[in-house]
Amino acid sequence: MNKLTALITGIEQHESLFLIDLDASGIPLAMLLFDLNPVFKIGSRVHVLFKESEVALAKELSGEMSFSNRFTATIVAINPGGILADVSLQCRAGELASIITMKSAKRLELTEKKEVTVLIKASQLSLEGQNDD
Repeated sequence: MNKLTALITGIEQHESLFLIDLDASGIPLAMLLFDLNPVFKIGSRVHVLFKESEVALAKELSGEMSFSNRFTATIVAINPGGILADVSLQCRAGELASIITMKSAKRLELTEKKEVTVLIKASQLSLEGQNDD
């Protein structure tokens, strides 16, 4: 599970659906939630969680798209498997991982130290309160 620390910067509500704006070390993120826990407010520090399988990667991406979360990262390592590749990434907000097919990794010609665009749908993020340890 990927975990990035972020600050809630905006909350928009329509009925029981919430659109949450977040700042993860300068990376703007957006997420959708139903029934927002009242502990989460503008200014709250949180952990943003998302599965490795929900992280899409693109190379030389341009143009507009419906993915709400789009930012650059550098490939740190690629662990190839028979069908899947586990790609370790570094971005301004920290480390994260993506699991993609080996076919996609080969087609994109992914290698260490290459920059890629990370894509995550707003509906695939979740929030966790941040403990002040």
